[in-house]
Amino acid sequence: MVGTLLVVYFVGWTIGSFAAYAAGKRLADRFEPAGHPLLLSVAAGAVWPLLLVGLVELSSVMVFTKVPSKPQSSIGIYA
Repeated sequence: MVGTLLVVYFVGWTIGSFAAYAAGKRLADRFEPAGHPLLLSVAAGAVWPLLLVGLVELSSVMVFTKVPSKPQSSIGIYA
């Protein structure tokens, strides 16, 4: 079980590092390139689970803002 989780994490780390490095190379002509792009890519790949959780949270916020709220029929005092 732990071995499987480690394999999934390291595969995600590798894919995330390659993606960050490729994005950094592609965007280097528009922005100032980083001093150590390979080390920065490895660090970005290491935190891929946090980026995934942030993406899920962002998508849930976007879905909840598009859902119209239903009026509640309740008895209360409105000030």
